[in-house]
Amino acid sequence: MRRLGAAVRLIWQGHRVGALVTVAGSLVLGVVPVTAAWLTKVIVDGLAGHRANGGTGQVLLVGGLVLTLLFGQLGQGWLRYVQEQVSRRIEHAAQSELFGTLNRLPGLAMFERPSFHNRLQLAQRAGQAAPYQLVTVANGLLQAGSSLVGFLVALIAVSPVVAGLACVAVVPQLVAELRLARRRVDVQVEVSPAQRRTLFYARLQSEPQAAKELRIFGLGDFFHGRMVRELSTIMNIERTLGWRVFRVQAGLDALSAVAVGVGIALVVFRAMHGLLTPGDVVVALAALPALALAVAGTVRQLAAGAEALLLIGHFRALAGLAPDVAAIGATAQPLRDGITLEDVWFRYGDDLPWVLCGVTLRIPYRHSVAVVGLNGAGKSSLVKLLTRLYEPTKGRILWDGVDLADLDPDSVRQRIGVVFQDFMTYDLTAAENIGLGDLRHLDDPARVRSVAELAGVHAAIERLPDGYATMLSRTHGSEHGDERGGVMPSGGQWQRLALARMLMRADRDLLILDEPSSGLDAEAEFEVHRLVHQRTSGHTRLLVSHRLNAVRMADLIVVLEAGVVAEAGTHQELISSGGRYADLFRRQADGYRD
Repeated sequence: MRRLGAAVRLIWQGHRVGALVTVAGSLVLGVVPVTAAWLTKVIVDGLAGHRANGGTGQVLLVGGLVLTLLFGQLGQGWLRYVQEQVSRRIEHAAQSELFGTLNRLPGLAMFERPSFHNRLQLAQRAGQAAPYQLVTVANGLLQAGSSLVGFLVALIAVSPVVAGLACVAVVPQLVAELRLARRRVDVQVEVSPAQRRTLFYARLQSEPQAAKELRIFGLGDFFHGRMVRELSTIMNIERTLGWRVFRVQAGLDALSAVAVGVGIALVVFRAMHGLLTPGDVVVALAALPALALAVAGTVRQLAAGAEALLLIGHFRALAGLAPDVAAIGATAQPLRDGITLEDVWFRYGDDLPWVLCGVTLRIPYRHSVAVVGLNGAGKSSLVKLLTRLYEPTKGRILWDGVDLADLDPDSVRQRIGVVFQDFMTYDLTAAENIGLGDLRHLDDPARVRSVAELAGVHAAIERLPDGYATMLSRTHGSEHGDERGGVMPSGGQWQRLALARMLMRADRDLLILDEPSSGLDAEAEFEVHRLVHQRTSGHTRLLVSHRLNAVRMADLIVVLEAGVVAEAGTHQELISSGGRYADLFRRQADGYRD
């Protein structure tokens, strides 16, 4: 009932008027076959008894029958049209709610679980199809149900025994179809991982980013083979289900045919003994097959409704996900003192190794702190904790003495500017790729241009075919229908665009640069760090890097090693101490010496 309530809510949000109209239309159209059958009975009885009243009555009856059939035909087309409109609106509402829920999840942990993505795929399918399927089922049930009731009443009037026989035949059909519905949903859950892998292998073979390695390393047939294996797995599972459905439904159809045959035999027997009129026989012979079809339709509609409700369960579960990071709290105030990490421990799962092991660190207000270390030392994980994409497993992170866990994540992020090591490349224009850093200034070309100049990417953008309006994609045209395809920047240019995106927030309380120059050459790297240092002077900054020449200007350098703070100090202090930092610095410097 909770799933049904969720489905009805989606239908009501999507197109309440259309849903009510289709329900009413289904009820009316369900009466059409019964009306036609009774008109036929009256016509036949009139002809058999020669009670035509000069033919006028029969003409009226025939005219009524023709109008009834015409209304049924036209009504069906109209009902299909309304259902299509309802379907579009429901899908719009469902997808909006589903992805609105995803966007409200403040953390990352959910998005890094395969089970989440399996359920997301099922929830998307449910959001697209299940509510409309329930509308269709409801309409079908009302239509088939009203026909069923009408024909059943007609059969009871003709022969209660035959009507009872028809009712008994319903039970095994209903039980079998409901079991098949549950099995269909189980199969969808079972094949969901294989379907996602199939899409992954298909994307690899079609996206330009992967095309280079696939051709150089000869990987096309390899991934094609894996895709085909996944498709074969899905096909075999679905084929097994299809054979089971065929066997069950063939048995049900045979049972229905036997029941109709027995019913017809009983009607003929009673007519031979003068217990039924010709009109009764006509109604019974019309009603029995129609009743069998109505029963089968009703049962299958009920099974389809059960299947839709089972799918709605996945939609409902995803739409009701509890966030892995607390989504409410006090509003973060402007930073005035600094950020403190107190004995912070972190790991990505209870069965996974620790990434941070008791990190204690202070980032003073308006100071620059650099965190350095080898790959895997925990630097990027520290960034994720500071931006509240994850919560510490143990310990606290304080914003001016207030635990980040007690602050609203959105309000914290509004006070942070960040460029990630694995930054995004958006299939949007150059201006949009930069302006996304601060949506308030997305349509401010002067601001976008100024930060592009600071990031050293303005000149490259100006050389593009349409300047800042150039689409940075080889697979998408512009929103205005231009299908020429865009331009794909180099790796270093993408990195500068990401840096410019962060600089749209250069006035925020905390600026985080996670390997902001890893894709740049030595000269460009030096220039970027010089510009960033000048542009963000006086702001609280955290610079994360494993390239030590990039952090010399920091007020404090912290060395992370195996998830712990190995040492901390200024560049000169750490060099003088001859510890881990000095050793790493000398090794990197040796790479530039003869």
